Amino acid sequence: MNIKKSPVTIQDVANRAKVSIKTVSRVINSEPNVAEKTIKKVEKAIDFLDYQPNAFAQSLARSQPKIIALIYNTPSPNYITHVMEGVLSYCYKFGYEVIIHPCRFDDASLIDDTKLFIKKSRVSGIITTPPLSDFPELINQLDKLDMPKILVSSGLVVDASEKVNTNDYEASFEITNHLIRRGHKRIGFIKGNPSHLCVNQRFAGFFDAMKEANLVCEGELIETGLNSFASGEICAKRLLNLKNRPSAVFAANDEMAAAVVKVANQLSIDIPQSLSVVGFDDTPMTQMISPALTTVHQPLFKMGEAAANKLICNLENTSYEGEDDIKSRLVVRDSTAHFLKSI
Repeated sequence: MNIKKSPVTIQDVANRAKVSIKTVSRVINSEPNVAEKTIKKVEKAIDFLDYQPNAFAQSLARSQPKIIALIYNTPSPNYITHVMEGVLSYCYKFGYEVIIHPCRFDDASLIDDTKLFIKKSRVSGIITTPPLSDFPELINQLDKLDMPKILVSSGLVVDASEKVNTNDYEASFEITNHLIRRGHKRIGFIKGNPSHLCVNQRFAGFFDAMKEANLVCEGELIETGLNSFASGEICAKRLLNLKNRPSAVFAANDEMAAAVVKVANQLSIDIPQSLSVVGFDDTPMTQMISPALTTVHQPLFKMGEAAANKLICNLENTSYEGEDDIKSRLVVRDSTAHFLKSI
């Protein structure tokens, strides 16, 4: 009497390789982020047991499209370009497509438009940047839709697994001290968009560095911009036309710092001999303007990569082993000098 041999199952393979069924499935479907050692163990078990994967089950496993959306609205093109490059670079390595989806932060239909976009595009997850990553109504809507997300540079209180930030406060504290060590006491500051919570940390770092040095942050030296070149021009004109103008200006991003340089040139104020200027981000323009801008290098490409890495790990239920806070660093160029005389 012939005894019919039971077909080998995926559970048998998992038991033989001493891994989970999910891990076997990921190896069979050639999914990313599986250790080479684990792949070899599973493949060896498959060969030993002569396991034949179910083609229909494989097709179901692949039915969810591997598509991520990058949703953004920023007045600084350089910022989003570098984040985008990081996201694209990482996603393409692991077989994910990326939809670049610009939005209007101040559009009344933003929430409804986002819901429609998600429904039509069938995206698996979303990465978003400031100021959208600081917009509670949008984030709440993504939660309602059970949409996996990563927030770049968000000041909102969310789980660490859902955001990637940089050390805005510490970097701003350091660059302010760079000015103070060069003898500057009357330092102007141009804030970023109030809706961008992490950019507001840059003012906090500036304020605390001034306080630690026993220097007063005078109200007339504090301006609020919108992270754009145009808003930086308006703020710079007010600061540099003061009767007792500052000897240095810290703008919360490079776009606004470049505007300060432009206005100073128009007013025949020499940089850096009569005015030191610093920015934040280290976008390409910092070395295109003259003099080259002292700034904080914000690793935007790495932040984009980390956001894509973390989102894919969330989607595929694997552990994220990268950094949550990507460190920025001071870059000293030609736009700062020692304070030499009263202005």
